[in-house]
Amino acid sequence: MKSKVLTIALFCSISIVFQSCGKDFLDDTKPEDKISDANVWSSPELAIKVIYGCYQALPEGHTMCMMMSSTDEAIFYGDASIGAAFTKGLVSPSNQGGFSASVWSWAQMSWQWDALYQNIRNINIGIANIDKTPFTNQEDKDRAVADLYFLRGYCHFLLMSQYGGIPYYDQVVNLGDDYNKPRNTFEETVNYIVTDLEKAINLYRADETGLVKTRADKGVAMAVKAKVLLYAASDLHNPAKNGELTSGYSNPELIGYTSGDASAKWQAAKDAAKAVIDLNAYSLYNSNPDKIRNFEEIFVKRSDEDIFIRYVDPINDLYWGLGRTPFLEAPPSFGGWGWSADNVLGDLVDAFEMSDGSKFDWSNPVQAANPYLNRDNRFYASVLFEGATWYDNRIIHVGVWPDSTYAPEHQSTNYWVRKFSDIDKGPMEYSELTKCPAWPRMRYSEVLLNYAEACIELGEYNEARTYINLIRDRAGMPAVTESGAALKERYRNERRVELAFEEQRFFDVRRWMIGPEAIGTGAGINVRYPVQGSYDNPTFEPIITDAGRLWVNKAYFIPITIDEMNKNTALIQNPGY
Repeated sequence: MKSKVLTIALFCSISIVFQSCGKDFLDDTKPEDKISDANVWSSPELAIKVIYGCYQALPEGHTMCMMMSSTDEAIFYGDASIGAAFTKGLVSPSNQGGFSASVWSWAQMSWQWDALYQNIRNINIGIANIDKTPFTNQEDKDRAVADLYFLRGYCHFLLMSQYGGIPYYDQVVNLGDDYNKPRNTFEETVNYIVTDLEKAINLYRADETGLVKTRADKGVAMAVKAKVLLYAASDLHNPAKNGELTSGYSNPELIGYTSGDASAKWQAAKDAAKAVIDLNAYSLYNSNPDKIRNFEEIFVKRSDEDIFIRYVDPINDLYWGLGRTPFLEAPPSFGGWGWSADNVLGDLVDAFEMSDGSKFDWSNPVQAANPYLNRDNRFYASVLFEGATWYDNRIIHVGVWPDSTYAPEHQSTNYWVRKFSDIDKGPMEYSELTKCPAWPRMRYSEVLLNYAEACIELGEYNEARTYINLIRDRAGMPAVTESGAALKERYRNERRVELAFEEQRFFDVRRWMIGPEAIGTGAGINVRYPVQGSYDNPTFEPIITDAGRLWVNKAYFIPITIDEMNKNTALIQNPGY
């Protein structure tokens, strides 16, 4: 039976996020939480509010327990088990770590199977009814329809990136319907997603690209399409590369392609990314000659590098831990909750190159004596460490004196997240959601990296280097010159440091199938001061702070929960579970 009531209150967005919807909705005398379907779709204002609500339901990156704690970027000490499911081989249908429905992991609640499918149902209701809405002009209607197709494709992509092939819903599921819908093959899933995105691309106006970064447009839909095709072409879904996963698994078609030309898939990914570049709608942010501050400003100022962003909404984002990354990640003496937030691992710190482009190496006595000297400028803009200058020109100190007392910011790994914080505004307080910068769902740097990756896989090394070096030059780093496997290695490290903490690493490790090498050691740093009460002449020793890290191949895919398997008996579980 189709519901006759559509709840609107949770869908409404504030004007700071989206453009005004025109008529003041508060003028209505009817309760906002009891509006019939007919009234919703007979009002352009209400229909748009439903669409905005579907945007608002998309995953948000500024969360208390960020996805980086399930990678080699950081560890969440508020509850180590949040990341341990994936970093210590404990993932199972009853333990999805940060993706489970628990209090601590509300951070990933928008990524969960049921949350995304709930949003997809709302989107499908919109698609089924939007023709009834009397828009005043065709352009407004086309934009609304494009939004709905974009959102449907995007939500299914978020599921695909976790599970592989998934049930693709293009119709509304109502109470009493048969819920036993099988998973589509991986190939079908990719094709359906691309079809929805292309419908949106064809409806969006080109001249509106980049005007409203919080809502999709032609450029956003094209960039997401390019990312979908990049993921689809990757080793995880390539039958010539993923044999260790598919061996013994009776349904390999659910987690990857079973045939086809791998080069053709990489060519499609390359062409899609190049189409975004050729829009000439975006550019790398490069306004500040100070390379460190310039990189910081990418995340705290709005620019043409932004493609798709999300602001925190203090009214509608009801989860208290959402949107407080600069507060939650800050060291305690700066007012933060760093004691329980994601502590940066030395595994990531060591990935930042020296300023001359060489690898950092603890076996080099000069580098080991002062490990934070002459490093990639992005390191200084991304991580807080012993001796770093922070708010009010105060110095971060994390070491231990001879009497075993600790410096103010001492913790487990002795590294903190600096990225996303604005030193011009000072420390963020608990109540200051509006000071939290927009979350970069997608920025132009990623598009360039996606394009470069496809070029590398196609053997087009000169082209790949050109675009990798655009990003390195912006950071003040020397150009890469390698080819072949060496270039792929440099590229992957480049992507790692450029996109650190942006919730990309979790998926890159999986699609590249580098779990064993990328699980990390759980490294931190031990800093000691030789003279009691003095911070001078510290010594540095790399240590292991999160022992027992273990990769299991089943973690390349998230398992479908027991509850979902019980609700839909047509589902087939991912391999290894």
